Amino acid sequence: MAAERKEPLARTTVIKLASVLGLEDNAFIVGGQALNLWAERYALGRPELIAFGPFTSKDLDYFGHRQAAKKLADALNGEVHYPGPDDHTPNSAVVTATIDGIDLEIDFLSDVIGVKANALERDAVELIVPVRGNGVDELVLPVMHPLHCLQSRVANVVTLGRHDDVAMRQLAAAPIVLQAYIDEMLAEGDVKEAKLVLQRLFEFLRGDIAARKCPELPMRNPAEIFAAFQRDRRLDLRFRWFNLRSMRRTLRSRRRRRE
Repeated sequence: MAAERKEPLARTTVIKLASVLGLEDNAFIVGGQALNLWAERYALGRPELIAFGPFTSKDLDYFGHRQAAKKLADALNGEVHYPGPDDHTPNSAVVTATIDGIDLEIDFLSDVIGVKANALERDAVELIVPVRGNGVDELVLPVMHPLHCLQSRVANVVTLGRHDDVAMRQLAAAPIVLQAYIDEMLAEGDVKEAKLVLQRLFEFLRGDIAARKCPELPMRNPAEIFAAFQRDRRLDLRFRWFNLRSMRRTLRSRRRRRE
């Protein structure tokens, strides 16, 4: 296995790795690297995100299974390792390879803390990323949905107790990224997706044990996202003044009861 590295992966290396697999392989990027790709997408339009950069990580994790791991290993001239029956691990496989002179270990996960597996697979997104070189202007990368980035970053801190600098910067960036994603969906006219994400955000904040800690964490409270769209006329009046108001009222009431 590759030794643990302290240096973050270069963007070019991440793109090179991530471009091998697509959603058709039932595999997509999860964890901090997924959030980094989203944050990089929105940083120019959201100056507040800049404070939580650089958007790098020393790891690249996939949600996926053995077939996808084998495809990546073959493409990289690497090796794929499968856990044995007595190995207690969330990994479905581990790929080791050398890219740009760097020994890498890429985990393929069958579980991501804070997010249900069926929701992860249902909502994964194809993210268009600008690149330079080899006559290519952009690549389509399969990544975890921004809402699931938020959920996993909260669980990373609350459930796993990670409080290192990278974990805390990613936590702080996650709600900003999610609001930017909803705003982008509305700008593109995908009102259905925007409403669905707002509804699922509400369900997360209302029902998830780790999410109850959000108001106490060093991050923008994700509940403030509802207020940001309360007067947004790209959403119909009924949704804004009935659904969003009800969501905000419910969350305020629950917080007062806990206090």
